[in-house]
Amino acid sequence: MAAVEQTHWWYASTRQLLQQILTPALHGGGLLLDAGAGTGATGAWLEDHGTLVAGDFEEQALRLYGEAHPKSERVVLDVNRLPFADDAFDAALCVTVLCHQSIPDPTAAVAELARVVRPGGAVCLLEPGVRRLRRAHDRVTHTGRRFSLGDLRRHAIGAGLEIERATGAYSFLVPPAAVKAVVERGRTSSDLDVQPGGLGGLLGAAARAERALLRRVSLPFGLSVAVVGRKPAA
Repeated sequence: MAAVEQTHWWYASTRQLLQQILTPALHGGGLLLDAGAGTGATGAWLEDHGTLVAGDFEEQALRLYGEAHPKSERVVLDVNRLPFADDAFDAALCVTVLCHQSIPDPTAAVAELARVVRPGGAVCLLEPGVRRLRRAHDRVTHTGRRFSLGDLRRHAIGAGLEIERATGAYSFLVPPAAVKAVVERGRTSSDLDVQPGGLGGLLGAAARAERALLRRVSLPFGLSVAVVGRKPAA
């Protein structure tokens, strides 16, 4: 992740997608949480919107995060039991964490994110979509589950959040990913090892076109699904 976060088309596109859907919920200058931050590939951009705390249970990931993004505070944490006080953050971002085998109850994990966000604050979730699509990349990343958009909405609502935005993303990748899953059956490999340029820029261009569409409408499905929820004001 650290080696390709600036060059792989998916990371660049996902940062722009997250900025598009989460920035309107940010007020600037607050305390922000990137929970399950990895090496910073999807959430380090929040440094530009407030004081960022990056948390992950992989210490090596946080070391790499600090080398590339030294402005952020870094904390070893478990999303199932966050080491923060209630109402500590203005917003929280959590990307491809609820899908992990280490998360026994996604609703409880989202409730932890909601607990540490102040009333009126936002929680943004992005997870693998298409529930039945099991791919080689899922095996190498220890993915225990994928989500429909309805699944992710239910977890957020079950954690007490009010949904402000719910949409699929990378919908154009669902058919080729389904074919790829059949071809790769039984294998373990990472999508980060292939096509970092996105077929000569074609995949990045498709993602830009989809983001333009997402400015006007939400999509019912996608290879990723995203939700922005608001913690009710006290």
